[in-house]
Amino acid sequence: MMRNVKIAAALAAVCAGGSAYALPPDTAHQINLVVAGASAQRNTFQQEFTAICQAGTLDLYQASPTTNQDFRAYSCTLNASGLPASIAGRSAIVYYRSEGGSVYGVGPLAKNLQVKRLLVNSSCTRATPPSFGGCSVSGYNLTTDAGSGNLTNSVVDLGVSDVEPARFVGENWPAVGTSALGAEPTNTQFNTISSQTATGTVFGILVNSSVAVTDLSRQDINSIFTGQYGTWDQVADADNTTGPTGEITVCRREPGSGTQTSASIYFNGQGCPGGYPFVAFPSGPLFGNPVIENGTSSSMNTCVANNPSAIGIQTYTAAAPAGTKWVTINGKQPGKVAAALGDYDFWFESTFNKDEVIAAKPLENALADFLISRARNASTIPVNDSVFALSNGGANLPVIPVANDRPIGLGTRGGNSCLPPQGTF
Repeated sequence: MMRNVKIAAALAAVCAGGSAYALPPDTAHQINLVVAGASAQRNTFQQEFTAICQAGTLDLYQASPTTNQDFRAYSCTLNASGLPASIAGRSAIVYYRSEGGSVYGVGPLAKNLQVKRLLVNSSCTRATPPSFGGCSVSGYNLTTDAGSGNLTNSVVDLGVSDVEPARFVGENWPAVGTSALGAEPTNTQFNTISSQTATGTVFGILVNSSVAVTDLSRQDINSIFTGQYGTWDQVADADNTTGPTGEITVCRREPGSGTQTSASIYFNGQGCPGGYPFVAFPSGPLFGNPVIENGTSSSMNTCVANNPSAIGIQTYTAAAPAGTKWVTINGKQPGKVAAALGDYDFWFESTFNKDEVIAAKPLENALADFLISRARNASTIPVNDSVFALSNGGANLPVIPVANDRPIGLGTRGGNSCLPPQGTF
């Protein structure tokens, strides 16, 4: 009898405190958080979630094959301590959809739409992290948001975008007929979203490795991205000589991508509230040079690498993708320390977006708020090449010299991407 009581007590402890083993794919998790939006923030969000998981319980899943099907899920048993009591020790799964980019961290919230997310069940294969298991998906089409296999419709609990929701207007919103999101939200719909800034994200300009250019002025890049320049010899070098020859190919992202929106704002002023239009297929730069639209970060890298004389936009990494190189902008080298110091300003403030949907889900809301708090705190942001901390209303105090691993920006745009950074130190 006493032995049975001890066994029952042990089982109860496991149920309350969480197992130290990864859970099977068809587990009915206690917390199911659906996140959609920026691909630039996807890995950051994964790192924040992984950091609060019990050792040995993490599983990672993604759509298979991955090409043009960027749907992921992360599951684990949450730590038993250091988290809000309501979620500590519980099993949780986060579905992260970055297919379609930042606009999917805005549109479904503003318009109360259901969109596709990954379906994790017994048909998915498992792998040992950091590798991803696969969930079969085929024939996905972003225009219709339809595909077969392990996808299902869902509301979005938490949106993540590279810039604030109000910037996804005009050409920064997908044209009607090209997206399942439909028409641009009204101001009333935008106003249903509450947003918080998270981190600064550094972007840069890539060119094909064969292009004999190392520096471009902001005016040069605007002229290329608006179609006024069609050949590299229209670009003046800093020493007052002409640049190399060759027709320019522009590699851009799809409307609604946070990377694309960031470039449209920074170089062309789009969404602030007017601005110059960004070149788009089939109307390219002067002389009919090609414009190639890319649906993912990886296809952007391939576009720049495979097209001599190409130029493109990308989230910054210290090592440029194979076949490409970073150029300086007005002599300024991209990097998170330079951005934090105010010496490089092609960066924007990522935001977390919520509406009334998640308020009715206390466990999911608690997990979302805890992950947001980690992403807003300089001591717990991931260490990578593109992310630096913001002051976030006094949550982080800037210091000089700024740190090399988790620098805190000396300035902020104050949640308005149309404003230049202003010092808060």
